[in-house]
Amino acid sequence: MNSGKTTSAAALVHGLARAGLRVAGIKVSGTGSGNDLWSMADAGAEWVFDFTDLGYATTAGLPIPSLEQVATDLVDHVTGLGADIVVLEVADGLFQAETSGLLQSATFQRLVTGVLFAASNSMGAVGGADWLARHNLSLLALTGLVTASPLAMREVAANIDSSVLTPDDLMDPHIATNLCFSVGGGTNARTA
Repeated sequence: MNSGKTTSAAALVHGLARAGLRVAGIKVSGTGSGNDLWSMADAGAEWVFDFTDLGYATTAGLPIPSLEQVATDLVDHVTGLGADIVVLEVADGLFQAETSGLLQSATFQRLVTGVLFAASNSMGAVGGADWLARHNLSLLALTGLVTASPLAMREVAANIDSSVLTPDDLMDPHIATNLCFSVGGGTNARTA
């Protein structure tokens, strides 16, 4: 919580929109809050949806198959509307049951080309990168509050095999598109 997920997602949306892509922003799990969606809309997402659009006030306690269906339905909906790329925000906490289960599911892993991981500190960043690697999730880059500290950024960069990007970096259209299209390619690449 408070690791910079929404700020990072909005920054990525902004960079992708500046590159001329039609971007959708989706929050697939957590507790319903307009702020997350408004941040992505303000950043340039043409469409913003979350699980509340499917009738859920929260995804806490929701079985993994239901979470998979939420993610699949929302991604299918926005790609059907014409989105070039979808930025998904997932609730915080890799050890949180719903988040962990969703990220490890084969259904979810087919939906995404990679993960932009937001962390609040260098230890959490390195631990999160390790967790993602152990669960076969491609780490696109590390971001979040940890990037507010040049020392923490150097610590993270020295201990992971991925880029460490600030929100300003993510807002750059060249960085954003290279980040998202370097692993999956195609006009319907999806990222989380």
